[in-house]
Amino acid sequence: MKNFTFLFTLLLLTLGFAFQASATSYCDCENNKLNNGGFESGTNGWTTVFGSFGTNDYYKMCGWKGGVIGDNKDNAAKIYQDVNITGGSEVTLTVYGGTHKSRYDHTFSLIFLDSNGNPVGDAVVKQVDYVVNNSNLQKYTLVGTAPSNAVKVRFQAYAQKDYLKIDAACMKVKTKTPVSCECVENNQYIKNASFENGTADWQWVPGQSQATFTKDEGYNMCGDKNGLLYKKGKIYQDISLVPGSSIQISAYGGTHTNDNWNRHYFKITFYDGQGNLLGDSSRVLMDHIVGSDKQLKKFDLSATAPAGSVKARFTVESTGDYFKVDAICTTVTQPITCLECNGNTLKNASFEDGTNNWSVTGTLSVDALYAVCGSKGAKLTGAGKFWQDVEVQTTFGSQVSLTIYGAFDNANSQVFQLLFLDETQSEIGQVTKEVTKSLTTSPWGLEKYTLSGTLPSNTKYVRVLASSAGGTFVADNACLVFSGPPLPVTLSAFSAKKEGATAQLTWATTYETNSAYFEVQHSQDGKKWTALTQLDAKGESKQLETYTYTHTNPFAVNLYRLKMVDLDETFAYSAIKSLNFDGQEQMNVYPNPTVDRIKVSSNQLVTNVKVYSANGVLVLNTKPDPASEVDLTRLSQGTYFVKINDGPLMRKILIVR
Repeated sequence: MKNFTFLFTLLLLTLGFAFQASATSYCDCENNKLNNGGFESGTNGWTTVFGSFGTNDYYKMCGWKGGVIGDNKDNAAKIYQDVNITGGSEVTLTVYGGTHKSRYDHTFSLIFLDSNGNPVGDAVVKQVDYVVNNSNLQKYTLVGTAPSNAVKVRFQAYAQKDYLKIDAACMKVKTKTPVSCECVENNQYIKNASFENGTADWQWVPGQSQATFTKDEGYNMCGDKNGLLYKKGKIYQDISLVPGSSIQISAYGGTHTNDNWNRHYFKITFYDGQGNLLGDSSRVLMDHIVGSDKQLKKFDLSATAPAGSVKARFTVESTGDYFKVDAICTTVTQPITCLECNGNTLKNASFEDGTNNWSVTGTLSVDALYAVCGSKGAKLTGAGKFWQDVEVQTTFGSQVSLTIYGAFDNANSQVFQLLFLDETQSEIGQVTKEVTKSLTTSPWGLEKYTLSGTLPSNTKYVRVLASSAGGTFVADNACLVFSGPPLPVTLSAFSAKKEGATAQLTWATTYETNSAYFEVQHSQDGKKWTALTQLDAKGESKQLETYTYTHTNPFAVNLYRLKMVDLDETFAYSAIKSLNFDGQEQMNVYPNPTVDRIKVSSNQLVTNVKVYSANGVLVLNTKPDPASEVDLTRLSQGTYFVKINDGPLMRKILIVR
């Protein structure tokens, strides 16, 4: 009998030790935001709203004690604990709980509170329906994102009747850096830009046998996933584009180690149709060391596609350790060089038809590598020149302008010229521009040159000439246009100047005959023109006449020209003048401060209004009403930022109540 008693006692001790070892395994909660989450200090750190709250050692999951809420006398009980947070934070709570009677209402809740202690947003509630068994409790997980105006989160436990057992409460708060995830989610160029689909759409090139590329969930900035490179290797995606396109990429990254043996980079490189690398890459060192908040840092890089490019490659490269990456945003801007050249008087100006229409001395060929727009560019090898003559018509006007792209491999007297010729093709004037761009200097490729001048009297032909004393001279995308008034109106001056938030246009004539009126035209892109006003001309004049017009509602970018109309309805255009405003006067939000509504005014049609908190969290996305007003009554008192039409301008406003 004694032996049986001894063996039974030993078995109980063994089971007891095993249970305690198991219990302590639930105690791991690094950086727990709750005070006394395991109730080892009794009820310290917790606030009792009503009812009974204490501890015992019967249903402990961590340490030697567990919490007991309520009693067996059918009295309700509630306890809570508040934790300070910032708007946008992600809150994750794990807690063990159980009851004896699941028919009663027992809950765990996360409740977000504003600075006045009022609940904001939606609470996260879990029903505790686990009936205790063998002194074990069940794990419950609550996850919520704090609204922008939240300053606290409350963990609350409630028992309607009977007992609610609780232990091992662990709260973790991830303070998220405000990220514009809309750009990431709508990325047209990089697929799976926030790794929500794991490694899909990415090309993986391991640099050593142990290297891996996987998805991760610990460092996400947008969505629930992030990419993770381990050891040496790289991932990449290709983006189709045309030469001259500018590409801007932002990406979030972080690592644990950054030294001479563990380096991490974001890169943009360009390739031609044969897969040859073109020009220099744009590379940014990703040197952010992640901390306990598991936040990644934003890195920006940009580049311009050189001549011959058909694609850009975005690469994430690691030489060791871990490289966490997420939230990739991409913008590709098409080159202005490919905009239509209105009124171009040159034939085969971009050499798409080879060397047709161009006269040549020396060796001229075409090569796709030097295309600025289209698929071909001109290549002059060795000493020589090429040119094209344009006959001047009476309706052309007296101003001429040439834009053309060029570069060389070695400097050797490479020039572009406008030569003015009379009927005998004798030179009576010229405009010369020296080419200074080397192909290999950053950015790789050709550079734009502009030559402008006034036609001398008796000009019959304008010759566009490119010449070199040796080496390789490349050119593409030439555009020769005439402007200014033909007789009977002689325009001596035309200017556009800023005066505060308005554009002041002034022009003058020195000779007018049979002139009818001037139409002031405006454009933002040089393609679509609208008439701002019409001013009567003097009709007949041989002296200096001046005219003025004030544009009271200019945009950020403005182009102006004059349409000069004669009595017989023939007309000519002046040269184009441009004015850029910094945009501060283009948008107004008032009253500021406000109580409940704001009025938005802008030179643009306002189709969308977005309101962000001081932390960068989008709190309101709406359209203005017919009176251009926006209702802000749903927002609490505080500081916000307003953006219209997803543009770059923001206005700071203050809501007071």
